[in-house]
Amino acid sequence: MGEAIEPKKLIAVVNAFAIMTSEFLNHFCTEAHNKLSQVNHQIEKIEALAAILEYKLNYIPAEQLQPPPKPVEPGVPAQQEEQQPQKEEVPENLKKYVRMVDVGVPRPAVKHKMTADGEDPALLDKYSPPID
Repeated sequence: MGEAIEPKKLIAVVNAFAIMTSEFLNHFCTEAHNKLSQVNHQIEKIEALAAILEYKLNYIPAEQLQPPPKPVEPGVPAQQEEQQPQKEEVPENLKKYVRMVDVGVPRPAVKHKMTADGEDPALLDKYSPPID
């Protein structure tokens, strides 16, 4: 077998290893802390900007949020007049679905609701034809 390592040398090597390891870990922790601080600062800036945008969006009048009305063509009033009598003839059980379409609920969603309520979705096209 080989010679035994002197206890003083062994202690010196272990001590040097412990010091180098602790210095490395200290440096690593410092760098990681700095990077995380930078990221945290950037997140705070983004949160502040988001809060400002939300504040501004809350004060936009509802009139500006609605899309502008489509331009009326000469042939459109005649079509609207034709649709008005049809709306008057809508059965009671279908009035709420026609109203949903009139206020802007997507037609497929209304048809799905009709199916869920046990109504025939094809009747929606009869009493409230799609506008192209």
